[in-house]
Amino acid sequence: RYDLWKGQRKLMAPLFQPSQLGAYADAMIECTRRGLAEWRDGEEMRLLRETTRIAMSVAGKTLFDTDTFGEADAIGEALTVALDWAGENAPSNTAIAHLMTRRLLMQAGRALLEKEERFLGTSRARAIVDLGERFERPVFVPGESGKKLRAAVALLDERVKRMIDERRTAMRAGAPRSDLLSRLLAARDEDDGATMSDTQVRDEVLTLFIAGHETTATGLAWSVFLLARHPEIYAAVQREVDALGGDPRHEDLPRLALTLRVFKEALRLYPPVYLVGRQSSEASSLDGVALPAETVVLMSAYALHRRPDLWPEPRRFDPDRFLPAEEAKRHRLAWLPFGAGPRVCIGNHFAMMEAQLVLATMLRHASFELTGDEAPNPSATLRPEHGVRVRVRLRHLRH
Repeated sequence: RYDLWKGQRKLMAPLFQPSQLGAYADAMIECTRRGLAEWRDGEEMRLLRETTRIAMSVAGKTLFDTDTFGEADAIGEALTVALDWAGENAPSNTAIAHLMTRRLLMQAGRALLEKEERFLGTSRARAIVDLGERFERPVFVPGESGKKLRAAVALLDERVKRMIDERRTAMRAGAPRSDLLSRLLAARDEDDGATMSDTQVRDEVLTLFIAGHETTATGLAWSVFLLARHPEIYAAVQREVDALGGDPRHEDLPRLALTLRVFKEALRLYPPVYLVGRQSSEASSLDGVALPAETVVLMSAYALHRRPDLWPEPRRFDPDRFLPAEEAKRHRLAWLPFGAGPRVCIGNHFAMMEAQLVLATMLRHASFELTGDEAPNPSATLRPEHGVRVRVRLRHLRH
């Protein structure tokens, strides 16, 4: 698994280098404008739906060179069903038993493979490992929730399969592209030259598609919610955006420093990835607590971001916590919305740039008034429970 992750990370890294991010800016702005074009003055909406449509279309266009805007609601609903199911069932006894079964099968199979037990044989040991790998996904999901989950997964599988088939056809016709999907399909193993199966490509696409929009969409919705509750800060951000004299461009990012700080502070108060899990590869200890090999450790970014010794008055919304001088005073791991270490989110810089550009574009063309309160819903991600209910007022500015 580590070798697979390492190879995939190496393959994807060039597309997320800071030097490459500028090429995505125009698409981010265009996707935002497309979303705003459907808004009506005085309309009441759930803002999370709108930011999801925008962020999803950005992920589709920039990572896979495909238009997902028209299907955003259907895809978004399927992703919500899958994420909600995971969030609701992760702590259940069934899920724990499922994980323990997988661990035992994998441990037994690998141990037999390493020792090459004569009485069992390599083929039988390999079969045990293969059975354990089947437990990567739910084996049996009963009831109505299972029916909804299967339908959601089928819709996502069909959409991704269509993308893969279309891209393979284009590649065979001699029309290659440089997006991530094309890289995944063309990649070959350095040792044996094998390409990834469609199942592997599908898993990578879905993972990146979810990660590529969920954090940004949720963070944007929380940002507007917090701004609407703090009029003075909202007005300051509005002045910063209006001073651009037009929609933001990549070269305007340094002039949107407060906009970026607002998004960072929203991710501090409501980190979409509020729990991060790691599994120890060998026996270790943490603050005097013994951790046997393969121990799963969960770290709560939500709790970390509200520690008063790291964040004075931690419940207060204060974007100036992220002024460069203030950031320099804190431990570098005090803020972890994207994880840390070798497995830190590969798209963290992508997400921050997208958030700046999308939030600035939204605030230039619209004002938002809350029409209801909000609370975090700790499911698979930390979404606003009611989707951030707002009334939108369009701002008629010169282009």
